[in-house]
Amino acid sequence: MTRPDIEPCAVWLQRRLGAYVFAVDHPGLPYCAGAHRPGQPCDGQRGKHPCGRWSRDSTDDPDLIRAVLARGLRNLGIDCGRSGLLVVDGDRPRALAQYAESIGETIPETFAVATAKGEHTYFGQPEGAPLGNGTGALPAGIDIRGRGGFVVAPGSVHETGTVYTPVDPGAAVAPAPAWLVTALRAATLAGSPAPRPHAFAGAGHPLKVLTGLSRTVIEARPPGPDTPGERNKTLYWAACRAWEHADRGLFPADAARAALLDAARLAGVADGAAAATIDSARRMTGGGAS
Repeated sequence: MTRPDIEPCAVWLQRRLGAYVFAVDHPGLPYCAGAHRPGQPCDGQRGKHPCGRWSRDSTDDPDLIRAVLARGLRNLGIDCGRSGLLVVDGDRPRALAQYAESIGETIPETFAVATAKGEHTYFGQPEGAPLGNGTGALPAGIDIRGRGGFVVAPGSVHETGTVYTPVDPGAAVAPAPAWLVTALRAATLAGSPAPRPHAFAGAGHPLKVLTGLSRTVIEARPPGPDTPGERNKTLYWAACRAWEHADRGLFPADAARAALLDAARLAGVADGAAAATIDSARRMTGGGAS
């Protein structure tokens, strides 16, 4: 892709996705344009190295990025944190979809980009507690780029010659689904100790259990003129079950609390009220104040 091609792409990303973008090395250049630290030369991987300090240089100003790109042939990067994005990088086709299917979930329709090996799937960050680059309980082959991370943007060229291309340029960026947020929050789930004897028999995969409780909260009926609303009642029930399972060793208590807070937020429950309900359930199950 030439410079005249990449400039409108950069502006489109800024206006369409609210993206903060910056210049990245292009494999068509004779030498890497990346800003490498002294003593740390280019590792030979072309087309992915930022041309400066990307966390400082990323911008949502079309005039600024045009001026940067006018210096020569460049790829683009997206600052995920400043852009409010959580990007799932699968190293093979359908990597994220296969994981979702394994826990009985599906990927909502959202903006996605085909890469040289797989796909970048874009989501909005969960409100109030943006996620970083940790992969939590996700399997190998799926990386996360959030706060403190970046991805190579659509319109850029991979060193193989593949152009990063939107799957559907008109797709909106969907909020990160609760099951994904739960998996990313549960950084210790995969290595958590096995349940104690006779505890929670037949529970199945701990992440699947916690995801199911979160989903129950999200799908609770909102309050309305003809219904009393079930959100707070359902949250309390789910929190009691989650604390019971955590006490039996199925998953860490902090992972349960974080997942329920995220689910309550998606269901429209204010953070303060949700925290009070979850902590009340904790006391009811005999765990004391959390």
